[in-house]
Amino acid sequence: MNNKLNNMINDFLAHTDAKNEKELNEQLQEFIQKYNAGKIEYENTPLDDAYELLEKAKNAKSKSQAIKYAKKAYDLCPACFEAILFQTDLEDDPLKKWELLEEGLKVEKKRLEEEGYFKKDNIGHFYTIFETRPYIKGLYVKADTLILDGKIRQAIDVCKEILRLNESDNTGARYLLMAMYALLEEENELLKLYRKYSEENLEVLYPLFILYYKLGKDKIAKEYFQKICKANPDFIKLYKGTLKETKEITEGYYSIGDISEIIMYLNHYDFLLKTVPTLDYYILENINKVN
Repeated sequence: MNNKLNNMINDFLAHTDAKNEKELNEQLQEFIQKYNAGKIEYENTPLDDAYELLEKAKNAKSKSQAIKYAKKAYDLCPACFEAILFQTDLEDDPLKKWELLEEGLKVEKKRLEEEGYFKKDNIGHFYTIFETRPYIKGLYVKADTLILDGKIRQAIDVCKEILRLNESDNTGARYLLMAMYALLEEENELLKLYRKYSEENLEVLYPLFILYYKLGKDKIAKEYFQKICKANPDFIKLYKGTLKETKEITEGYYSIGDISEIIMYLNHYDFLLKTVPTLDYYILENINKVN
């Protein structure tokens, strides 16, 4: 949803005379029909104009032109924090990238605080609020950047802040956190997250498997290895060399339970995997013992 549509919906909700949920849904359907037909009068805000410039940046024919549009968008309206994230993604110099991100997050947090978004009622729900969602995205980029630079403790603090502000964790910060706890062999912290979110996918099971492998608790490690193989059958096929050729995998996208999930994990969590160079031998040794 774009900023303009978000404003229109908020205005609609503020002025609706619906007496119950049924009437609200009927009026909302009528609103959507009018919106799609371009029949709703609306005057752009500076933030709307900034987002339109950002859209031009995303469709620009050159990197320099894209950066130019993104800078113009942020200068026009500093509330368009996504323009900073866009520039950060395009920046090749890691020090400049970090400086841009850090300063942007600092300014954005201050703005959100001044506008009341850090009030108690909003804490825990930041990603569901249109205005605070980019800030959560920025924190995730910060955590990812810190990990790449080996600053694990700082990255842990950032991930904890993401989960505090957005408990449902739409960005997957919990998975980064689990991997970092496995890296540092912090069993209790990793188990707390595992129990809280109760998931059985690769991003949850793999760090548990690695944790117990690193701790030398072979029996528990094998239990999680069994769970991995059950959760993603392609895992066994990949290591046995029996995986059939699959359709082309789009970078940045994956499906839980197939080869794309495995490739994602091997690429995104190499900071953890490179700490266990003998793990592949251990997997090959135990793969035929999977029930």
